[in-house]
Amino acid sequence: MRGPPSWYLKKSAWSKCRRAVLRPPRNAARSLSLNPLCRLTTAFILGSVCALPPRLPQASDWPTPPSSRICTLDQVLDGDSMRLTCKGKSVEVRLHCIDAPEYEQIPWGKQSRHHLRKITPRKVELKTIEIDQFGRTLGEVYTTEPSRRFLNLEQVVGGHAAVYEHYCSDPAFTRAQRKARKAGLGIWSKPGAQQTPWVFRHRKESQ
Repeated sequence: MRGPPSWYLKKSAWSKCRRAVLRPPRNAARSLSLNPLCRLTTAFILGSVCALPPRLPQASDWPTPPSSRICTLDQVLDGDSMRLTCKGKSVEVRLHCIDAPEYEQIPWGKQSRHHLRKITPRKVELKTIEIDQFGRTLGEVYTTEPSRRFLNLEQVVGGHAAVYEHYCSDPAFTRAQRKARKAGLGIWSKPGAQQTPWVFRHRKESQ
């Protein structure tokens, strides 16, 4: 009677070795030391795991804060970002839908920051959109007074920031920018890189 074919014996040996590595029995050390195929398999599995690249932090790794909360203003950083204190915790906020001139874009960056300082009261309402890859809160900031002003939008209305169209789908921002541009307000008073801060940053980073 003929024995099992060679391919079957190899497959059987491989299966036994795989079981020994993934679900080792009590005498696994002895089995692995006696079986060259098992030693090779173990080295391959461990080598593959060790060779995996380190996992980079993702935006989803950051804890999701409450969607809306009352916060205290600490500092206006520039025309589209500020630092708040929300329930005792410091929160850096990037205003959603807008992009203001960089501070070194004189005088536009300074004027944009000055306007945001002027319209931002001590107490504000922060509505979280998401947490970006740097751990900053991307959000909408409102005043808490009965008239409730939307500060993101007001920066665009006054011509102190451009609509970040790649990340904004709210038509209210597009309409506000169209009116500010037509009236020649702020960054729209004359052509220049202040109207597209994202292009200015990209060129600066590529230098």
